Amino acid sequence: MVDKTRRNFIAGLAGLGAAAAVGWGLAGYSLTRPPSSAKLPSIAQIGKGVKIIFNGHWGPTNVFGNVVERGFDNGCELVNADCIMYRPQNGSSDVAEIISNLQTAINQHPDVLIATDIYTSVQPYLHQASQEGIPVILVNVDAPTQQDFEYTGAISYIGQNLVKAGDTQTQALSKYFPSNSHVVIINEGPGEVWAEQRIQGETEVLKEYGCTWDIIESSFTLSQVESQITAYLEANPDTKAVISNGYGGAVVMDAFPKLGIKPGQIPVAVFDITPQVLQAILDGYVQLTIDQQPYLQGFLPVIQGAFVVKYDFTGWNVNAGNYVLTKEIAQKVEPLVNEGIFY
Repeated sequence: MVDKTRRNFIAGLAGLGAAAAVGWGLAGYSLTRPPSSAKLPSIAQIGKGVKIIFNGHWGPTNVFGNVVERGFDNGCELVNADCIMYRPQNGSSDVAEIISNLQTAINQHPDVLIATDIYTSVQPYLHQASQEGIPVILVNVDAPTQQDFEYTGAISYIGQNLVKAGDTQTQALSKYFPSNSHVVIINEGPGEVWAEQRIQGETEVLKEYGCTWDIIESSFTLSQVESQITAYLEANPDTKAVISNGYGGAVVMDAFPKLGIKPGQIPVAVFDITPQVLQAILDGYVQLTIDQQPYLQGFLPVIQGAFVVKYDFTGWNVNAGNYVLTKEIAQKVEPLVNEGIFY
């Protein structure tokens, strides 16, 4: 996707440089201080009167969704926006409820709609919202192609570059196992855009390293993940690494001791940093995780949406990060993870 916002921003910087070159520097015009007559809005007024609805795909017990919602609530409180967040009560995989919530949101005609492109089946509803003049901000799961993005009519995407994240994760883990190894990938979101895109990045790197791999279709039910990893490793003792495209791979800290596998003997990489992932990294069973800063995925679209509605800003894309967290970094952020801020 061509990031027009970034391109325009860079062009703007070039323009400022040119202006300075011809004498429009600090002596000619202050770029840091507005005219004395300007009345700047207080932060609490930026979102006043703006109705924002967030249609999430995370079930009520999904810890990742809880952190996104905390960021969303804090953003709404900060700018005094009128906010609602919908989450499927039947769980993250309930497509019908996700779409039903999306329809309910659109029928209220909010000033801003924040949503995830979790399944391509939601795209017609995002398209409908955009056609009705509702600014749509995609969060957490981007449209899989540029054509899809344009069809949704979204003004921006705030979240992780998912294919790149899978690439980054596998590249970072590769130093812990030799090339031409056999690897198992735990897919915790079969059929979901985010999971398939991460796997794309993971397998591209494994191909480069001459590795073979199997993909286990799983879920975010940790007991299921543990059972599947245990059974797989018992049947495939030549496996040299475990890659999880969610946070469920942290269950290796329970599975490995039962199999007689020592910390670090089979390197493991996961995503996000739940308290369980944190502990698994500190104990040495998980070598690294990729963090995408979910708090910001809830907080930033509120701020952006308020500026778009009240001050006619355009949308701007935000890469929430492909942050590689190893044991050293995990030790630093441990207090924030336990507070539910850093995740």
